Amino acid sequence: RSLPDDKMEVVVGCYEQMLLGFRLTDGDEDCKLEPTFTDNSHTGCVKAVASGGQVLASGSTDETIHLFDMQSRKELGTLVQHDGSITCLQFYSSSHMLSGAEDGTMCVWQAGTWECLKSMKGHKGGVSSLSVHPSGKLALSVGKDKTIRTWNLLTGRPAYTSNIKQVAEQIHWSPKGDMYAVVTGSKINIYRLETAGLQCTLDAGIRVLTMVYITNTVLGVAGEDKNIRIMNVETGTCTCDFQAHENRIKSLACVRDHRTGAREADVLMVSISSDSHIKVWALNTDQLEKAPTLVAQHNTTARLTALAVVPSPSIAPKPSTTKPAVEKRKLTELKDADQTAVKRKQKKQR
Repeated sequence: RSLPDDKMEVVVGCYEQMLLGFRLTDGDEDCKLEPTFTDNSHTGCVKAVASGGQVLASGSTDETIHLFDMQSRKELGTLVQHDGSITCLQFYSSSHMLSGAEDGTMCVWQAGTWECLKSMKGHKGGVSSLSVHPSGKLALSVGKDKTIRTWNLLTGRPAYTSNIKQVAEQIHWSPKGDMYAVVTGSKINIYRLETAGLQCTLDAGIRVLTMVYITNTVLGVAGEDKNIRIMNVETGTCTCDFQAHENRIKSLACVRDHRTGAREADVLMVSISSDSHIKVWALNTDQLEKAPTLVAQHNTTARLTALAVVPSPSIAPKPSTTKPAVEKRKLTELKDADQTAVKRKQKKQR
């Protein structure tokens, strides 16, 4: 299968404080992951990477979020609202971005102006994971305080708090928004929104470090061993279990297979591991009991930590009109600066 000219790009973050970009291209026999860029903006380990249209965001233990325009290949600026390591980032469409951090806060950002619209504090301890509902009206978050918090994104206020028995590491809405998955240790609890009840519990048998929705009812699950498991929410079973890497798997991402000749049921799953490799797998969602086909791989020689797939412009959401952003200081600092400017103006008028 050949690739269109506007190919998808895989971006990874690593312990070595870098972002590395790779484009999926045609090789002699198969596809290749060709290096496109290296970014050294961060001064700490990169913990989160997210893509919104043609904007890439990365968060780090250096407590900053860096923004990068994937089309012009230019840095857009730095966001410094948080007082702790950035743990999670997610775009809603290409209009808003949410960030979570070890300081227990979640921020809602307006893409384009990069203004912090809301700074939401609820968790007593760090925010581990967040997920925006497909409607954009709600978000879920989990933290070290053993709670699941539901946020009303229209008001920026907490709507509901649920106590859980263990610390949850991840939370994910299903693509249709009718269910959400909560990862705790080796278990994934699936809750149905309509009934607010537990649909099923999946047990991966190992500590889960990453999961991704392949379809609305099928998950890709991986973690502290070398395997990827394909798990079905409706039957509560594992339909396929295959070795993908030589070390623990840190992150998975799934996108529609955009290669020429791909069918609607075809998807590409990207995996990264502590073995330094990025791998791209082809799956047919009609035959998920079959092990995926390895399409491309690349040894980065880096200790990989975070992953985002930037879709090709033909299938990406329309990018927002983003102005180059100077460093966005904390809201209090901006208010102080505004007050100082007003006082200076008043003095001049006198």
